Amino acid sequence: MSELKTLTFREGEVPQAYEGAIPVLDRKSKTSRSTFPPVSDPACEQVLDITNAEGASSVVDQIFNWKDNVLPGGSTLAAYKGAEAQATFNRLGEGLTACRTFTGTSYAGKYRSTLAVESSPRVGDKAVRYRLESPMDDGRVRHDDHVVVQVGSAIALFTATEIDKQAAFPPDLIAKQVKRLQNAQRQ
Repeated sequence: MSELKTLTFREGEVPQAYEGAIPVLDRKSKTSRSTFPPVSDPACEQVLDITNAEGASSVVDQIFNWKDNVLPGGSTLAAYKGAEAQATFNRLGEGLTACRTFTGTSYAGKYRSTLAVESSPRVGDKAVRYRLESPMDDGRVRHDDHVVVQVGSAIALFTATEIDKQAAFPPDLIAKQVKRLQNAQRQ
């Protein structure tokens, strides 16, 4: 497969984001483990670890500073060796089946989240969408939309966040990114 960084979006390709505001970050280390303790439910921790591309051999992250949202979105492209992408996606499914509610600690302090599996987009080899709802101390609710797509030996992850309303990563960008991954693996 081509180098992951070359498959990310370039300036001018994301009309929903500010020009000059879609940086790409190449994770140099194979692990980016959090310094926070694991969340309260092991199945939920498994989901969060996979959504953070734990265990991938190569990872790039892209941040999207949306024109219509003060909170950024993000995508992660993760390459795996051999059949590891499929095995990882299967573990994600197991975690999503068991995870419902969990507590944890983040930079903002302690939190509680509820996970709900949603209707998945029809892209890639396999895809799943789930949402996290996390009440905030000020009474508002944080909504995180996660779409995870297996494409051959890669997994693409997309995240959007809103406060007090459902979030959704733009489906046209998901489809375009998945197509790039498919084309790169055919070469």
